[in-house]
Amino acid sequence: MSNYDSRQSTQGGTFVNLMRDSGFKAVYADKDNKQLLIELLNFFLPEDVKVSDIKAYLDREQDPEVESGKRTYLDLVCQGEDGSVFSVEVQQEGEKWIFERCMYYGCDIYRNQISSGDYYSELKPLYIICILGKNFPHQDESEWDENNLISHYKFTETRTKEFAPSTIIINFVETARFTKTLEACESPCDYLLYWFLNGWKYDVNGIPEVLKDIPEVRQLSAACEIAAFSPAKRALYNRSVMREQDVINQLYYAKEEGLAEGKTEERLEIAKKMLKEGLSVDLICRTTDLSEEEVLKL
Repeated sequence: MSNYDSRQSTQGGTFVNLMRDSGFKAVYADKDNKQLLIELLNFFLPEDVKVSDIKAYLDREQDPEVESGKRTYLDLVCQGEDGSVFSVEVQQEGEKWIFERCMYYGCDIYRNQISSGDYYSELKPLYIICILGKNFPHQDESEWDENNLISHYKFTETRTKEFAPSTIIINFVETARFTKTLEACESPCDYLLYWFLNGWKYDVNGIPEVLKDIPEVRQLSAACEIAAFSPAKRALYNRSVMREQDVINQLYYAKEEGLAEGKTEERLEIAKKMLKEGLSVDLICRTTDLSEEEVLKL
């Protein structure tokens, strides 16, 4: 493995970092990698939900405004062959209100499936997949470990547990719980999670043979190789990495310079930049010491 620090960009590395927005979108928002996206969905969705094809893509970060005036920051939205909608994002930093944020943006996507005059029967279920870099807090932590790190939240009747179909289902993948070494990986999902967390640290000649023998990882690693990107895709990826790195630098600047104690105008400017890059409101508040109300007004 190379000795990159996790804070560094992957612009100069061999493979993209899938736990960064820039790397995730470069691979999974690329229509040429549709089969990889299908595999990802089938690993992380509830067992009774299977995707065989993707018939449409919508990258929500390309949509500048929603009706409420707040920008949508989910990384990838796509539609399955049966009309079901899938929203996928990576969230590296911890966020106190991650469930609420997923539901907030999910309601926008769910509502926009139909126009005025359409029948509600045309609404299809929306599956939100949030790949977390930090753990999602549970009431009983003993129920969650490296073999139980994917949670599924859906509308059910409290007494009978009857499931309300065609609604919003939120799924969290808590990668911080995955502590398996490469030797301890057993299932294709294990190897996929291992690559998500560690693949960007390798170079082409340093990939262990065991990973090369896993079809899903072999195909994924090829899609993550930056040198294999077309010139246009690589330029777009590099710009995305640079913007992402600018935000990271702003975060370190804020912490080192004690920005929270600085002028309100400076903190608001930093908050605006962080919002533009899709960082969570909770993270912005903790970094700048602004209130949630102040950040939301931006």
